[in-house]
Amino acid sequence: MIHVSPARHCTHQAARKVLLTVLLLSGTGLVTQPALADDAKDAPANTTPQDGSASSVGDIVVTATRRESRLQSTPVALSVIGSSEIAAHNTVTARDLAGQIPGFFIAQSGITPSTQIFYIRGIGNSDPIFDPAVAVYIDDTYLPRAINGMTDLTDIERVEMLRGPQGTLFGQNAAAGAIRYITKAPTEKFTLKADAAYGSFNTAQLHGYVSGALIPGVLSASLAVAHDQHEGYTWNPTINRRINDQDTTGGRFKLLFTPTSKFKALITLDGTVDHSSTAYYTPVQPIVGGTLANPVYGAYQANTSFASQLPLNKSWTSGASAKLSYELNSHLTIHSISSLRRFAQDPVNYNNDGQPLVAYSSAVPQLVQISNNLIKYHEKEFTQELQLQGQYGPVDFTGGLYYLYEDFSSDRIGYVVSATAASANPANPFDQVGDTRTHNYAAYLQGNVKVTSKLTFTLGGRYATQKRQFTFAGITQNFSGNPIASSANFTYQGSKVWRNFTPKVGVSYQITPTIFTFASVAKGVDAGGFNNRATSLASALPYDQETVTTYEGGFKTDWLNHRLRINATGFYNDYRNLQATASVISPTNNTLVSARSNAPKAHTAGFELETTAQPTPRLTANANASYLLTRYDNFPNAGGTTTSTLISVTGNQLPFSPRWQLSGGATWRMPVKVPGEVSLNTNATYETSYYSDVYNYKQARVGAQAYLNAGISYSPEGSRWTLSVTGKNLTNHIAYQSITWGGTPNLWLGPQNPPRTVVAKFAFTY
Repeated sequence: MIHVSPARHCTHQAARKVLLTVLLLSGTGLVTQPALADDAKDAPANTTPQDGSASSVGDIVVTATRRESRLQSTPVALSVIGSSEIAAHNTVTARDLAGQIPGFFIAQSGITPSTQIFYIRGIGNSDPIFDPAVAVYIDDTYLPRAINGMTDLTDIERVEMLRGPQGTLFGQNAAAGAIRYITKAPTEKFTLKADAAYGSFNTAQLHGYVSGALIPGVLSASLAVAHDQHEGYTWNPTINRRINDQDTTGGRFKLLFTPTSKFKALITLDGTVDHSSTAYYTPVQPIVGGTLANPVYGAYQANTSFASQLPLNKSWTSGASAKLSYELNSHLTIHSISSLRRFAQDPVNYNNDGQPLVAYSSAVPQLVQISNNLIKYHEKEFTQELQLQGQYGPVDFTGGLYYLYEDFSSDRIGYVVSATAASANPANPFDQVGDTRTHNYAAYLQGNVKVTSKLTFTLGGRYATQKRQFTFAGITQNFSGNPIASSANFTYQGSKVWRNFTPKVGVSYQITPTIFTFASVAKGVDAGGFNNRATSLASALPYDQETVTTYEGGFKTDWLNHRLRINATGFYNDYRNLQATASVISPTNNTLVSARSNAPKAHTAGFELETTAQPTPRLTANANASYLLTRYDNFPNAGGTTTSTLISVTGNQLPFSPRWQLSGGATWRMPVKVPGEVSLNTNATYETSYYSDVYNYKQARVGAQAYLNAGISYSPEGSRWTLSVTGKNLTNHIAYQSITWGGTPNLWLGPQNPPRTVVAKFAFTY
């Protein structure tokens, strides 16, 4: 096993110290921030303690089943982060949620801030150009690529994270789960919020939100703007500058038109520009001399990359959507949801090795980059959904029709120069030019039958047809960037249709007013597609859709007169044809090639626990834990170039699936004698080790990690402003988020998390 400096990974003893600190502050178990009510309207009457005290855990209204319901009586494995928690912890991007939600994994790094890779219960997709296994929605709009994710949470009302397959109610089928960013809707009441922050690494954050009536009773509007920037967390001595910086600017404009009590229209426009540097990787052993064929390695240096190229990232996203709702009668409401979205990364220079320019060999002194990519991605999508919701006595239902069109084009020039190949000269760059057009048609229906006042049955299903047309070309280039003739050049065209039906059957029972149980069996699907990473005609193949059958059960409970909440879920996921890179026999030339394909069988199983306690009106503490087991039950061809060297990973763990995830936090309104309110909050996360690859190589093992965050805020009595200071990663723990092999002996590298940061923020609300 490769060992690096103590900065690489936290020891279990250090992790225990971090968690113990939080436990002493919180007064409860292993925790994360709760989904408490952000507004009084979110707290149902039955959550008020009978003794008249103000100490209770609130409940909120969610739309996880496409209709409003109380979190504690929604039969779904669901976590919610509300706007108050987002503000209290200075949660700027989705990566700030890392480790805080049980069963949810997101690395604290990525190719760009607008590229987010999510895993739920051990399932995800590390390659952002393929369909994500975790579906992401902004309100009701699906984002089909991980490249155009949320970069700022300024106007977020709440984040809903649904675990398990979402195969019936939501626009795009997803095998692992779904993340929904619910943005604030315009209100009649005039609202103004603004904040400005400055901190470590010249962090500068400017956020603003305004909402109010343009025509009272008829037309309201809101506008949110955000700018987030900081200097790079990583030092690069090769180009003598800091890298892995952030520079994003975005905005969202909404119009709410309500001409009658039965009709409303919500129009949304949004856009984001991302000029941050792309990710620079830190090598485990940097090359400090010699040649690529015979390198001389130096000592590991935390958060240091030696890549030779200058930062280059010109990315943007934009979108427009319209949701029209009309109440046909007291029983039926119809919705039309239309959206247009686009994004581009043009160009982006993305380094894969973290090493300086190196002479190829003593015989060929040409300086080469080991692995680098110049990419141009463009995407446009249109979605249309017609939805009917009904309520007839003990029966309610949601059904509809859904259509998605997407055109995703990619132009990726890859440099992979390996001295392990028996070649007298370095390989030429290879340009992969692809275009995928998708048409997705679906019909869905899910209903609930309330058999008694306590017992409810759920039955649903979705039938979907997806057609994909794929064109691809591989073009060899010289080192000046000009195409050249080569036997490796090829073109490919393909088209295929996939069909699937995903049912769901569930039952829930309200044992007492504060004890709710549920169980379900559901199926999910991830769409099939074509290999957008093909390196030859033989590897330009379609891969099949993956399916999962999930068995799930849990309970949601409130105790001690609503001062303590304990929710838990157990699950078993049975995966078939899990999408992965594999060695397959190509029908083109009957040889073994590496291509995007499917692992025949895998499973994940475990449980998730969420607790929230409010023992006094001044103290709120929370505890979350998840336990996860993953296994490839049948994957005999995960690697290899000939039939005699096939690599089986049957029995291995799935990548990015830590066995344990624990988190903890507390918020305490301190009883200090000052004119105003002083609040202290803490949060800690811990996760056990995991592998970055399907092979479970010891070099690709990421060690256990623990992080401690804390903040303090002050609001003068009767004022509208708040001053806060937030510290993240207070122990300054630096760890790899993934470790991959770069194609050359001892070339292991990966992205690392940000170091300790402290940010002061001034916020104003009117």
